[in-house]
Formats: sequence, structure tokens, C-alpha cells
Amino acid sequence: MIVIDKNRILLLCVFLPLSILLCGCLTNLDSEADKEPVEYVICKDSNCPGQLQDLLEEKKKTAGTFIYKNSMYMYLVVCYGSKPYSGYSIRVEECSRSEDTLYLRTQLLGPELGEKVVETETFPCIVIRCEKMDVLCKMDS
Repeated sequence: MIVIDKNRILLLCVFLPLSILLCGCLTNLDSEADKEPVEYVICKDSNCPGQLQDLLEEKKKTAGTFIYKNSMYMYLVVCYGSKPYSGYSIRVEECSRSEDTLYLRTQLLGPELGEKVVETETFPCIVIRCEKMDVLCKMDS
């Protein structure tokens, strides 16, 4: 004769469906396999539309991100706010997209060892131009 513990049955009825549900949710998160690289250009001030240059002057003093679009391109902007000296650079770690999301990840790099720096307030920021897309943008810095 088999003895069945009611507590074990209750636990199986609650936790088994919950664990299956959680596993399904985790596999649907954005994985690297679902992403494809996006072609982009790093824009200098002279390559930016006038309205974007004005916005940049206004927003570069505080850390944050924003997007500017015109009829042809989308400009992804990452600002790192005020820094006390010169020599900073920004590296693009990732610019890719999934079906409905564009991902941009950047990293602020300090001056290289031995590089001459000047104590002056600077505002490191980067402007990435890519093809205009109708997607959600996720930017991490």
C-alpha cells in the first residue's frame, strides 16, 4: 500500500506549475542569440543637426540619455555629466537590436596612464547615428 503525504501533494501542486512558469519567462528575456549588430556612426559636433547641437548644449551638463530623430536618422545620445578634468573617452560596448528593441551600451573611460590632463570642467558625451527605426531604445552607460 502506498502512503501519500497531503503536504507533498500540496507542494507539488503549487511549486511545480510556478517553476515551469518561471522557466518559461526566463527563456523569453532578451538573449544574445536574439540580437543582431546595428551599423552606426559616431558623430562629431559638426555632423549633428543644428537642433541636436542645441539640445546637446543644454543637456550635456547632467548625466543621462536621450534620442533625437529626423526624417532619415536616429541619434542616440549618452551624456556623462560634469567631470573635473580632460582626457575622458567613451567606448561603445554594444549597439544591437532584437525584433522590437535597440540596445546601446557605452562605457566612460578615464585618461590613459601618463596622459597629460588639464583641470577643467568637461562634459563627456557621445552621439551615435543609425538608421531610423521604430523600436524601443534601451541605453545603458
